[in-house]
Amino acid sequence: MGDDHRERDSVDDIVDQWAVQRPDLDVRPVGVITRLARVRAHLDAELTAVFDRYDLSPADFQVIVTLRRSGAPFRLAQAKLMTALGLTSGTISVRVDRLVRRGVVRREPDETDARVTLVRLTDEGERLFDDIAPVHLANEDRLLSALDDDERGTLAALLRRLLVSFESPVAGDPGPWGFVVEPAHRARARRIAVGLSDTPGLLVADVTPGGPAARAGIARGDLVVAVDGRPARCAAALDPGAAELRLEVLRGEEPVTVRLRGERTAGR
Repeated sequence: MGDDHRERDSVDDIVDQWAVQRPDLDVRPVGVITRLARVRAHLDAELTAVFDRYDLSPADFQVIVTLRRSGAPFRLAQAKLMTALGLTSGTISVRVDRLVRRGVVRREPDETDARVTLVRLTDEGERLFDDIAPVHLANEDRLLSALDDDERGTLAALLRRLLVSFESPVAGDPGPWGFVVEPAHRARARRIAVGLSDTPGLLVADVTPGGPAARAGIARGDLVVAVDGRPARCAAALDPGAAELRLEVLRGEEPVTVRLRGERTAGR
């Protein structure tokens, strides 16, 4: 289907209005960010409707599902549960208290460490999970009905790439190439902050002495803008299985081409 016949949504109206009012502004990010926010609002409303049937909130279910996913005996230290859900200690306490009153979880002392409190799914909690999970998953599948399986896979892959860039602010493992990078959104912010061009790429955060990157002259602060001729927007571009990579790098504002050779080919 061509662009002239594409489906329109409420965000198209916003973009069209800005094109008239401020044609000088690049509002293309609105097409992604605002759509994500509006889709999320629709999803939240539909998901909440399911959990309301069981007198639970989506937040309550996240505690239940995290404990169930941990495997028998379905218990975690409260601090570990807090980390898994990305919550503060006060927030996780409130959520656990609510579920304790429902009889869905219980707190237990850790027999090996008196400082640790364990949160365990009760038999009632297990039964509740078994009741909700099929209904919840069927509802999620229904909410994605506009997309076929291939489209769902494509969307999941794109969202994964975006989420990794936020969850992993620095790729901590230097890998076979011997350097770590910061994601593109952070790299752009750092370059702008020091007066350099706003160029997407992967910012070199550290280089392993003696590794392939160090031997090739890669330095901390370099911006990898392309790998083998393709734009470098995520760390996955640095294929760990390749024998050689050709990097297009900005060193400040100076373009540099660097060839990285893996350990297997370095001596040839």
